[in-house]
Amino acid sequence: MPENDVSPAVLELSERLRAIVNDILNMFNQHNISPSEAGTVVLALIHRLMGVLQVNQEEQRAFVAAIIEVVNQHLLGMLESNSTPACQS
Repeated sequence: MPENDVSPAVLELSERLRAIVNDILNMFNQHNISPSEAGTVVLALIHRLMGVLQVNQEEQRAFVAAIIEVVNQHLLGMLESNSTPACQS
């Protein structure tokens, strides 16, 4: 979806969250957190959020679906960037 098709509310949320994410990344840099340590922090946050979302199964499922979508898009991008047409192998 092109950015100009995104609702103002989604854009506002994105901007607000971008500032928080940038603050977190800055904190990781200040504390010399390695990428694998940052990944562990993200997994711990996901685990905590899954516990919080237990009271609302619909929100929990939507959150899990969003995580799966991000992972799928990442893997698809990796496959596309590493694929070579058969005639070029």
